[in-house]
Amino acid sequence: MVDNADTASEQQTLSLQQALDLAVKHHTAGDLLRAESIYNQILVSEPDQPQALHLLGVIAHQGGHNDAGFELIGKALAIKPDYAEAHNNLGNAFKALGKLDEAMSSYESAIKFKTRFAEAYINLASTLMEVGRADEAIKNFQQALILLPDNAEVHNGLGVALKKLGRSGEALSHFETAL
Repeated sequence: MVDNADTASEQQTLSLQQALDLAVKHHTAGDLLRAESIYNQILVSEPDQPQALHLLGVIAHQGGHNDAGFELIGKALAIKPDYAEAHNNLGNAFKALGKLDEAMSSYESAIKFKTRFAEAYINLASTLMEVGRADEAIKNFQQALILLPDNAEVHNGLGVALKKLGRSGEALSHFETAL
């Protein structure tokens, strides 16, 4: 027999998950106002919900409210320090502000907590390219390529990095694959 408290908790969790799924759907579709409203409703009932805090922080950053974005993503990470996606998006926020060292550190944290996180490898590699560290970028593009072998963006980035180091033959192969 199932305890009534357990059943109520399960139903609340299910409706919370449904609300998160709906908010993410709106967020992905670009309906940021609707997504933001749902994230805020979730936080009214569960103020320490890390996914809602994180994604509300992403929306704040997308809207140019960087301080609020950093604060919300930081709260999510304080609650769930191993939240790889939040580390990755914190890196994106740092990168947008030109804080490349902080961005790389955030991407590295994302990879530490989720070793098969292609997007974080790509973000780290492209940031490494921006700071002139093509050799390290190659390693990260190669890691991303293991996870996304047919991804044109990764092949192109790897080609650019290889070309920068004078490895034109290898670069050409990746450029052709990207096309």
